[in-house]
Amino acid sequence: MRPPSTHQEPVTVRVFTQRLSSTPRGARLARHLALHQLHRWGIEHGSGTSDTVGLLVAELAANAVTHGRVPGRDFELTLAYTPGLLLRVDVADSRTERR
Repeated sequence: MRPPSTHQEPVTVRVFTQRLSSTPRGARLARHLALHQLHRWGIEHGSGTSDTVGLLVAELAANAVTHGRVPGRDFELTLAYTPGLLLRVDVADSRTERR
């Protein structure tokens, strides 16, 4: 008798990462790039997911620019997408100290 198969389908995680200048222009560009990347991954512009991610990225990028700004340092936008399971948005500012 054969043991049950433990074969699992592979999971594809798509990742987009971009460093941007800690300026208002960099924050606007982060939102634009995020929406463009979502569209490339098949998440249509104007969908609920796209609109929500646009708002999240705009807010997080604005916070990184406003509160984490260090001259000469950038902030980083990362999107990680597992189709049908998860869409993660990370914005990391240039601050090194903890509050």
